[in-house]
Amino acid sequence: MIRNSESQYGIIAKGFHWLLFLMLTFSVIAGNFLASMPKGVEKLQAAGMHKSFGLIILSLILMRLAWRLINTTPKHPDGTTPAKAALANAMHWGLYALMLAQPIAGILMSQAFGYPASLFGIVDFPTLIEKNIELAKLFKAAHGYIWIVLVIAVAGHVGAALYHHFIEKNDVLNRMGFKTKE
Repeated sequence: MIRNSESQYGIIAKGFHWLLFLMLTFSVIAGNFLASMPKGVEKLQAAGMHKSFGLIILSLILMRLAWRLINTTPKHPDGTTPAKAALANAMHWGLYALMLAQPIAGILMSQAFGYPASLFGIVDFPTLIEKNIELAKLFKAAHGYIWIVLVIAVAGHVGAALYHHFIEKNDVLNRMGFKTKE
């Protein structure tokens, strides 16, 4: 099933979900290694790779968001209270906001420090702001805090999925898996 249904996510939504999870996880780990590297050529090369992956992640998030907006979203399980449904919806939209904010803060930080955001040195992301060191420090702080909030939100998201699976005993966790429904 390519598209989502009222009871299941389709293969495209699942692909975006798991690919972005893996890429964001790698990027957070790589970003922390990057922050601890001494200044030098290796750090500049690693930063270039980190920015390139950030641009790919931003593109994938935008495509995933577009796919979500043109697709059905599976219904909440039977018996879901309006409060739990609102909390689930808020969590999903909050995750989208954080996933968008992280690469955008990184792009703006890079540009404000006077460096382009480039995709593997092939094409530069359009310059949105001119060099401004004070603003760069602000975006650096934002980029440094957003990933922490994102990791906490993902942990909450995983916790909610496990709660649905083991406590509520419904199919919420299985909806995003690759095993076909029988």
